[in-house]
Amino acid sequence: MTMEQALAAPATTRRRRPMADGAAAERRCLLWPPLVFFLLTVAGPVVALVQQALSGEGNAFAESLRMEVFVDSVWRTLLLAAVVTVATVVVGTCYAFAIAVGPVWVKALLMGGLLISLWTSVMVRTIGWMLLELPTGALFWVLELLHLRSEPIDFYQSTAAMYPAMIAVMLPFAVLPVLASVIGFDREQLKAATVFGAGPLLTLGAVVLPAIRQAMISGGVLVFVMSLGFYVTPLLLGGPANMTMSGIINAQLNTANRADVGAAMSLLLVGGTVAIYLVADRLFKVSERWG
Repeated sequence: MTMEQALAAPATTRRRRPMADGAAAERRCLLWPPLVFFLLTVAGPVVALVQQALSGEGNAFAESLRMEVFVDSVWRTLLLAAVVTVATVVVGTCYAFAIAVGPVWVKALLMGGLLISLWTSVMVRTIGWMLLELPTGALFWVLELLHLRSEPIDFYQSTAAMYPAMIAVMLPFAVLPVLASVIGFDREQLKAATVFGAGPLLTLGAVVLPAIRQAMISGGVLVFVMSLGFYVTPLLLGGPANMTMSGIINAQLNTANRADVGAAMSLLLVGGTVAIYLVADRLFKVSERWG
């Protein structure tokens, strides 16, 4: 553009360019913090894992997949995550309904318990479940007090012992999305269903559940993905016979002294988790719900 054209250009055009340049610079400045955070906390550790996995003499990935104990832990982890997800979504939906429709004192009690659970360390909550499930723990004490049992309970460090604790730990992540959907539900639809003669069960199945289905799926995906990498609760309550993928990875790093195999297993776990999330997002559009 020549000097004559620049002088002849409208004043609004001359003002718009500095404003556009300033907006672009502002956007670039806003992008730097999350990019730096991503590089330091996500990309950097993944690169380090890849280097560690390739540092061994053989193919650590192939060796991991040939280990029967690791393959068994994969199926055990998937089963644990699936059962915990279904149970947590069901319990969480009922919990959200109770908060939404209950009296004020019930709402305060349930919401307070949910937030306390969310803010309390997973280790502390798991130890609490250990004290409850020990052969002569709190559960045995209550049963003995009620004259229902006199022998110690054979429940601690079993497959069944993991599930109630995992559901309790994961419950807030299923309740909160459903609760937000229930609170935003149009109550006029309930009145319309009642006017047309629908009973409580029909109203629940035909009106309420379809409206909150997306929130239930979003919470379920979040619970499932988080359950795949859970370490503390399954290890302490399930015992050595029920080790998940995270427990096997820890054993490779700290017991077998095979950092390359442990890194390879970690990458397989991360890759599988990302793949499951991408498939779920493709099918159910959960990122739109969270975004």
